[in-house]
Amino acid sequence: MPPLPILLGAIALMLVLLAGGVWIAFAVGVAGVVAMWPTMGARTLTLIGLQSWDTVTSFVLVAIPLFVFMGEVISGAGLIERLYRGISRLIDGLPGRLVQTNLFACSIFAACSGSALASAATMGRVAYREQVVKRGYHPQLVLGSVAAGGTLGILIPPSIFFIVYASIADQSVGRLFLGGVVPGIVVSLGFMLYTAVRCVRDPGLTPRGADEPTPTLRERVRGLLEIWPFLLLIVAVLGSLYGGVATPTEAAGVGAAAALAIAAGYRTLTWAGLRTACLGTVRTSAMLFFIIISAKLMAIALAYYGVPLAMKQFATSLGSPYLLLLIIALAYLVLGTVFEDFSLMIIMLPFILPMVQAAGFDLVWFGVFMTVLLEAGLLTPPVGLNLFVIQGVTGAPLGQVARGSVPFLLILLGAGVLLVLFPGLALWLPSLVM
Repeated sequence: MPPLPILLGAIALMLVLLAGGVWIAFAVGVAGVVAMWPTMGARTLTLIGLQSWDTVTSFVLVAIPLFVFMGEVISGAGLIERLYRGISRLIDGLPGRLVQTNLFACSIFAACSGSALASAATMGRVAYREQVVKRGYHPQLVLGSVAAGGTLGILIPPSIFFIVYASIADQSVGRLFLGGVVPGIVVSLGFMLYTAVRCVRDPGLTPRGADEPTPTLRERVRGLLEIWPFLLLIVAVLGSLYGGVATPTEAAGVGAAAALAIAAGYRTLTWAGLRTACLGTVRTSAMLFFIIISAKLMAIALAYYGVPLAMKQFATSLGSPYLLLLIIALAYLVLGTVFEDFSLMIIMLPFILPMVQAAGFDLVWFGVFMTVLLEAGLLTPPVGLNLFVIQGVTGAPLGQVARGSVPFLLILLGAGVLLVLFPGLALWLPSLVM
């Protein structure tokens, strides 16, 4: 086994680079190369080439650019405004009114984009202008609902997170998608219930103007017709996957094709918009693949130094698997305030997975549990990344965004506790279908 100080030096270098603002892919990749070069020499470059080829030619990971493209087309074609308008008509009358629209729309958009930051940014632009500026809603409630609703993008399937996690942890993408369904619904309902209770107690949080009559049945039906494209996308992706018609990658292709067809049908996607969607897909996919390649290099370096075995021994020495979960949860919550959610998952998994396996936890369950922790990290004050995204797109004070997000953060933490107490929330559907 190579000298341990080399690995410690490489990890210290990675932390210094990350603190200095270097891109995560470079910081992790350079640390992996530094750790392996003293013993492998030039063969390290060959390993980089092999890992790069293995990653970019992975059939499972092809789903990533397809799902990213689907989300880019939806955003570029202006379908988000149609979704927002349709849901606001459909559910107007619920306590919380348009704030409930934020949560409901984020849940649906999450199932089409798979990105927490994209969901928060997209819905934040629409909701803040309409609700706070135009209608005089309570700013903290609106900001908190959008920041929290955006986190659903990484839990509700199809989730890019689950695809990458499945590739690293050698798990079924389909089982992970199913595992996220019930927890995603529970979290969404928790958010909506909190909003309803608070607005019943204080109707002034979401005042109805004199020029805002209650929508008629006809208008509600129109609202349903406006959100049907998103329902069609969800059925096309998940229906083809669980109907046995397509693999996860093929289902992603079905979703991308359906998004193009819907945008073409509405005549809202121009050639310039299509070009923008393609460029956005290339940028996002290249970033994600680069991070994955770097993470694989670091994982090989850790295995080379015997870290997985040491992690397993550490997990066994704790005596209680739940103490291990507590340590992992605290680590994710603290680091989630600094790192972007996807990058944090990639950095932590090589250290975490051996301990989780040694403790006897189901890896599908842990993938869902980890995702809930990452969601909570995005909302953790004072520097949760979703807070900065919402502050950036709305111009609201960061403290206002943070205060509005705290109740939703507590709901997410409660969902994590429920997953520990009732693992069947994440394992019941996978056990029925696959």
